[in-house]
Parts: sequence; C-alpha cells; structure tokens
Amino acid sequence: MDAHRLIKLAESKNDRDLVERVINRFYKVYFTDGKSIADKDVLTAAAVEAGLDKDEVEKILVSDQYERQVVGDEVEAQQLGIQGAPFFVINNKYAISGAQPYEVFVQALEKVKAEEK
Repeated sequence: MDAHRLIKLAESKNDRDLVERVINRFYKVYFTDGKSIADKDVLTAAAVEAGLDKDEVEKILVSDQYERQVVGDEVEAQQLGIQGAPFFVINNKYAISGAQPYEVFVQALEKVKAEEK
C-alpha cells in the first residue's frame, strides 16, 4: 500500500518521467536488490533516489494520504477481473491480460478505431 501511495505522490507532480523512475526504482530495490519495500526506511530511500522529496515522502508515510485512491484502483482492478500484470485497458472497454504479441494490441486498437467511425 505504501509503495502505491508514493506512486500516487509522484503522479501528482504531473511528471511521467518521475513516475517511471519511482516505479522502476521500487522494482529494482525489490526484485534485484532483494530488499523489502514494506520497510519504510527502504521505501523512503528508494523514493528519494528516484527523485521524490524526502520530507514529502515521510509526510505521506505517516498519514493516510492517497489511501482512498489506491483502494479505488484496487476495486476497479477487481471489477475488471485483473489478477496479474501486465494488464492493459484500452478505451475503458477492451482488456488485455499478460504479455501478448503486438497483434493482440493491433486488433484491439482496430476495434476502437472502427467503433469511432
């Protein structure tokens, strides 16, 4: 939950590069470095290394800020039947689960384009 809340903080900055850096840093710390991002010190260090302000990160972690948004994302994911990653939703209508060949994405995009005519 805390990692997702910090991603929401990054999203609030309207800087897609920052969001990607934060997500990638969390992945690296967890999957490559083998550290627990449930540990607030590890999570704080990773978020700051990715470019978030330490004071803002610490403020978020002692509050419930962004919790409603994260829970809302989880509810939406359950409603869409999302059970894993990656998962893509195109035009709020077509769902693509798992790693798929590009043809699957082309088909979905062609359907969206045809519907717009």
